[in-house]
Amino acid sequence: MRSRGRRQFAALLRKDLRLEFRTRETVVAMGLFSLVVIILFQFAIGARIGDTTPIAGGILWATLALGAVLGVGRTWVPEREQRVLDAILVAPVARLVLMGARATALVLYLLGVQVVVVPLTALFFVRGGNPVNLVLVAGVCVLADICIGIVGALLASMSVFSRSRELVLPVLLLPSLVPVVIAATGATHAVLGPTRQMAEYRGYCLFLAVYAVIFALVAYATFDYILDD
Repeated sequence: MRSRGRRQFAALLRKDLRLEFRTRETVVAMGLFSLVVIILFQFAIGARIGDTTPIAGGILWATLALGAVLGVGRTWVPEREQRVLDAILVAPVARLVLMGARATALVLYLLGVQVVVVPLTALFFVRGGNPVNLVLVAGVCVLADICIGIVGALLASMSVFSRSRELVLPVLLLPSLVPVVIAATGATHAVLGPTRQMAEYRGYCLFLAVYAVIFALVAYATFDYILDD
């Protein structure tokens, strides 16, 4: 049973990644949006403030959170438009396997965007930083992306059958991401500047890990019933 679940998970994840590789709709849209926002911040703030290092983390995660809304909003679009979702729901696939594959795909999309956005943010807004600190920021990105992936997959499934899903999803998702943005910003600020504050960094990372576990438990308890309704 477990091996079958792993095979189903791998098949669903391959489907999502192959579709994205062929169309390049989600990651490209998220990446372009994030780049535009970073450039706007550079002209609006970077050119007017001498040292933007203290606010670099906030700029980074505000940009990534808004970009994530685009990615999450595209989560069920191909299945909904081509009626693939109906076939998946009647197939002998556990709902949690579907949830896990979709959340993992979102995490991978976000990591693909962050490979470009994080170094660009450090280049524009950080002074006196150490390139080694980007490794610690990468750890923050992984934890925050897991949180966004779980929350995004769960909330997107709740709004997939809504007529006003384009409005409902941002209203549900953005407040849910506020704790993630605050914690990720704090952790990034703790290590992205010239000095590292590791105790503060570990505390924020622990919060992100707990947040991910809480929403994973919520998804485990509720996801079987969401798409059935």
